[in-house]
Amino acid sequence: MFRATLNARPFDCEEDAIDAVLTHKIHPGDAVFIRYEGPKGSGMPEMFYTSEAISSDQELGRSIALITDGRFSGASTGPSIGHVSPEAADGGPIALVEEGDLIHIDIPARVLEIVGIHGEPKTPEEIDAVLRERKSRWTPKPRKYPSGVLKIFSEHAVSPMKGGYMK
Repeated sequence: MFRATLNARPFDCEEDAIDAVLTHKIHPGDAVFIRYEGPKGSGMPEMFYTSEAISSDQELGRSIALITDGRFSGASTGPSIGHVSPEAADGGPIALVEEGDLIHIDIPARVLEIVGIHGEPKTPEEIDAVLRERKSRWTPKPRKYPSGVLKIFSEHAVSPMKGGYMK
């Protein structure tokens, strides 16, 4: 799993991803995306329950990847790619991934990229064109927290890539 091409299975919250894992809707060769869980999306909770559900299934734990704009603790196993930035709430590429896209992971080379659309390999130029079209249709989701401290945090959070502070 250091290098793999997997089928995208995007979810807009951790609860939907957990449900898919527990009801056996996730299969070997899938790349489970959990998006809108970054600092601006939902305050950046830990994706502990999904990573535990995956790692407790011997077959899945060795054959899928978990990719999120949320975070992981040191308890995660297998290919767990977190803190993806820019996050989905900002319209980052993770927001544009669709079911069945082909995702290439090369951990030693630090590569995470879309290499196919709906199961069909595409050139980088074709991928760029599809992502531009998807971006033109994308609209931000309403904020998860309409009031309180988490509303303030989600409005002012800076990407974890930049240090995870508030501006």
